[in-house]
Amino acid sequence: MSGVIYILTNPSFEQYVKIGYADDVDKRLQQLNRSECIPYAFRKYATYEVEARLSDLKLHAMIDRINPNLRTIDNVDGKQRVREFYAMSPETAYSILETIAELSGRTDKLHLFDMTETEQQQQELAQEIEEEHVERLSPFAFSKCNIPVGATITYFNRGNPNSGTECTVVDDKTVEYQGRKLSLSALATELTGGKWGVAGPRYFKYKGEWLNDLRAKAEGRKASARVEDVWVIPCNPKYYDIVGAFSELDVIEWNQTTNTTVGDTVFVYVGEKYKSIMFKCEVIAADLYGNRSQDDYKFYKDLKKDPDARYMKLRLVRKYDQDQLALPKLRENGLTSVQGRSKATQQLLKYINSK
Repeated sequence: MSGVIYILTNPSFEQYVKIGYADDVDKRLQQLNRSECIPYAFRKYATYEVEARLSDLKLHAMIDRINPNLRTIDNVDGKQRVREFYAMSPETAYSILETIAELSGRTDKLHLFDMTETEQQQQELAQEIEEEHVERLSPFAFSKCNIPVGATITYFNRGNPNSGTECTVVDDKTVEYQGRKLSLSALATELTGGKWGVAGPRYFKYKGEWLNDLRAKAEGRKASARVEDVWVIPCNPKYYDIVGAFSELDVIEWNQTTNTTVGDTVFVYVGEKYKSIMFKCEVIAADLYGNRSQDDYKFYKDLKKDPDARYMKLRLVRKYDQDQLALPKLRENGLTSVQGRSKATQQLLKYINSK
């Protein structure tokens, strides 16, 4: 009888993953999520199809031999209980299954799952609560993140009309907006429009990076990036010289055919002789018409810039070397097509973020 080894995650305890076996993983999820003892539901991160029942015990034994301190063990009424929870990231757990699948020649049995909208919302809420806790213990300071006085930071909140609003850092704790000095959280609360205070660093970016991620890196913690839409869009250099454009410009205009919004991340795949993702950008304006800039006109070749087209503005965040994110490896890691625009899968993002 066949079943699956599963990797489950839960926003309630992000530092752990649950690794186990089930004949039917969806039924197992239903059983786990009936409990009212945890605030958030478990979600399916990855599965690996196996032919033998309880083959997860072999995996547990292998992990225990590598590091016996990863597994959670507790004592109840003097009896020791060894649990299926491991102190590791889901990416690390997945890499173990991935190695086993590759050695067995069974990578087709390995599956990585994207979060549903509900799961994304739960993760967002859990991260929000965690950030508020961190904020109370260690208030945000711009100097800790190497953000100088006078720097411009930008508010992003998908679907909020104030997304894209900019403010200026005036000292280590406050910003200036419309002639007023405010704390970061006070301004985030105002722009968000909620009744309750929010953790300001979760809603602002500096040079394409979320402030809460910059603080986490400065404090040696794992960054917990906000959920946002991430796109891969192709560019044919036969029609538009994007390499030349980004050698001179920080912001370009791009015809918009998707429901992209301000704050989204865009990876640009460049075809022809490059055949790789070469640029990471952030959307700083969307759903625009008219008033097209002439700064990049010279980079258009066999294609003319359409003055009446709907467009967005992309700000360059990072450049990649041509061999860093080449097409063969992108295909191996979940990129299904370079013929049109698509949302990046979790597997593809995992690979890109490793570079």
